[in-house]
Amino acid sequence: MYRILIVDDERIERQGILQLIKTHKLDLETILAENGEVALEIIKNQPIDILITDIKMPFMDGLELAEHVSKLNPNIEIIIYSAFNEFEYARRALRTNISNYLLKPIQVTEFLAVLKQTIETCDELAAQNMRTDQLLEGYNRGLLYEKEKMLLDALNGKPNAVNSRTLDRSFDQSDHTWIHLIIADCGRKFFDIHHDSFTALLKETISYEFDYVNMDENQSVLFINHHQPIDKETLRELGESIIQKTREAMSENLGLVVGKAVDRLDQVHDLYTEMERMLEFRFFMEDQAILFSDEQFAQANFNDIELNQILEKVYQCLEYNDIEVAKYSLELLFSYLKTKGQFSSLYTKFICSEIMKKAVTRDNKLEFTEMNVYLDSIYRTVSLHDLKDFMFAIFDKIEISTEMKAKDDSNLKLIRTIRELIEKEYGEDLSLEGIAERVYLTPSYLSYLFKKETGQSLIRYITQVRMEKAALLLTESNMKIVDMYTLLGYRSSTYFIQTFRNYYGVTPAKFRESSS
Repeated sequence: MYRILIVDDERIERQGILQLIKTHKLDLETILAENGEVALEIIKNQPIDILITDIKMPFMDGLELAEHVSKLNPNIEIIIYSAFNEFEYARRALRTNISNYLLKPIQVTEFLAVLKQTIETCDELAAQNMRTDQLLEGYNRGLLYEKEKMLLDALNGKPNAVNSRTLDRSFDQSDHTWIHLIIADCGRKFFDIHHDSFTALLKETISYEFDYVNMDENQSVLFINHHQPIDKETLRELGESIIQKTREAMSENLGLVVGKAVDRLDQVHDLYTEMERMLEFRFFMEDQAILFSDEQFAQANFNDIELNQILEKVYQCLEYNDIEVAKYSLELLFSYLKTKGQFSSLYTKFICSEIMKKAVTRDNKLEFTEMNVYLDSIYRTVSLHDLKDFMFAIFDKIEISTEMKAKDDSNLKLIRTIRELIEKEYGEDLSLEGIAERVYLTPSYLSYLFKKETGQSLIRYITQVRMEKAALLLTESNMKIVDMYTLLGYRSSTYFIQTFRNYYGVTPAKFRESSS
């Protein structure tokens, strides 16, 4: 319904035009004004489609009003009416973007013809605007897709993305741009279900320019753009705010990994790979929600010969069920750590967590679920002495089975079982929690183990299997694309199509077309 503003200083004239519109049931919402000044204020404060005005009025006449309106909004259709002796005056006014005019006394048939013609003009303008909006929306969607594809290619290290373009050029900004990657990780299915609400939350929380790429249902990546690197404390506060708001709004606990600043797309892949390795530390630090890629424990590796030898001795003793010598080697380890004093408490606890993990996985009488209790106790110790006492208590408790196969064989068998399960049930509602429950592992440990043994996350492997099955359906069957998603374990066709496009770089329809 269009809105028409009727302007006349004589009430009887205003009411007469209003009555004509009502009597002939014209689909118009009517607003009345007694002079040009009042009418102009109305037009400034609310949308008007058609203006019909008398010429001769006090304060501001109809022609002056028409001039102002033409400048404010040239899309408003303007109709003027005047007495016969004002006709020449009115005709000159037609230069002022006036659509039509009527002579007093207004003839009903002429009035209806002019108004219906004006409504048709409004219809044409609305249709044209809709087509323009649709074209613009499609163009913007294309730009967004191209940008998202570029960012995904950069994360995955694909050559077409990392052709030495600087970020300021690729993001089309005039100033030099620095970027901080932030990986948002959730142990459960989250980013597919809460994509829209989480995106809205990010827009409310982040004051910097940013881009958001959904990697899979468990992980998304933020690209925070700024003209200079952002200091660590500011990033920590931002991360804490995102985590807190997500917990309050969606009852989910996120973990974040924050990367150092880079200024080239060809640096993104290596940084992302380094940050993904950080996610393995979440298994050992579930109470620490924000990790930074440049922290000491992230960079640490066993490159010290003496420490390496001690740890190797501990692991060897555990392998051969020699608990007494293992305790002796553990004593040497704590003496070494105390003497050196060069490692952070967090890294020291990480070393002990690794030892404890290896010991627990060799004991077939101990439930894997108890590992989380041990890990929590390790990270709650407040001194090296307390940590040492706890580790020796674990060694006293664990009875290592001599019949236990080597850990690698056990892990490979477990991974093979999981892969077979996914191959058979890819069309079901598979989740990290559900699979972990079936193989008697905690979700966090299963996620860590699968990534360690295969080099990719469990969720990505599920996606890979589903995408391969989707490709077969597209090339070897005539099944409709909208009917495929349920067979492949997805909740909606929209998310299936988005996932397929992210995986293959084209939509399912384009994939089928290119394969035929």
